[in-house]
Amino acid sequence: SPADMLRQLRHQSVAHVTQDEGCRIVWQQWPATAKTERPPLVLLHGGFGSWTHWVHNLAALREKHTIWTLDLPGLGDSGDMPAPATTEHFAQLVLSGLDTLLGASSVFQLAGFSFGAMIAAHIAAQAGSRCTRLTVIGSAGCGSLHVQVPLLAPPSSACSQEQSESIQRENLARLMLHGSDSIDDLAVYVHANNLARYRFNSRKLSRSEDLLRALPLIEAPLVGVWGAEDSTAGGYDAIIRREMLFRHHQPDCEFHVLDGVGHWAMYEAPAQINHILA
Repeated sequence: SPADMLRQLRHQSVAHVTQDEGCRIVWQQWPATAKTERPPLVLLHGGFGSWTHWVHNLAALREKHTIWTLDLPGLGDSGDMPAPATTEHFAQLVLSGLDTLLGASSVFQLAGFSFGAMIAAHIAAQAGSRCTRLTVIGSAGCGSLHVQVPLLAPPSSACSQEQSESIQRENLARLMLHGSDSIDDLAVYVHANNLARYRFNSRKLSRSEDLLRALPLIEAPLVGVWGAEDSTAGGYDAIIRREMLFRHHQPDCEFHVLDGVGHWAMYEAPAQINHILA
């Protein structure tokens, strides 16, 4: 079952907890499966999510890096987000946790998805040369370029299991995944389980220009990734406008548009994402 699969996967990680400003952040360390000299790779999940957004990527990425995942404040198993609930504050808390776990002078690579990509950009800006590569996947924080997708109301306690699953599948199709084959039992379970635990609504911050504000402050080599069918992206022309903004600050940056792929690109096209990250 999906629950058993996630339980077995998590048993391959080492659990860590950091505390800052009264906020408890839960981390997962995934040791590299082969000897590597590469910096650790830190993965940030999307809004209303948890580390499980990376379920299809961990095995492959561990062949090249030690991987660190976490549940962002207000989401998953971590504590509530302390005020102020700004992107910069999220970044400060996560970077403080990394300092505790890796050391205050450590170097690392970052990759973030959606809301987590926007936070990763501010972590990179705050970390300076310590961040050796930043990859943003379907990033929020692009201001007027970002599309807010209308969704069905989450299932209530009065819904049957069949009704709840139908609502989750429809919302996954509207927001997260383009191909119907990708909306499998694991995707439904991950999505429903994450929604059941969220306490921070990231939609307002996702509509901000917080990613764009961070771009000129980032020293790390920048990689942009969008699914061509990402429902939050506003179409191909809007994706290309993002690429132009990226290249304005880093003319030689990498930028990938993945054909036939929706918002949750790591789940829908794991081989492509793993190749870009590794």
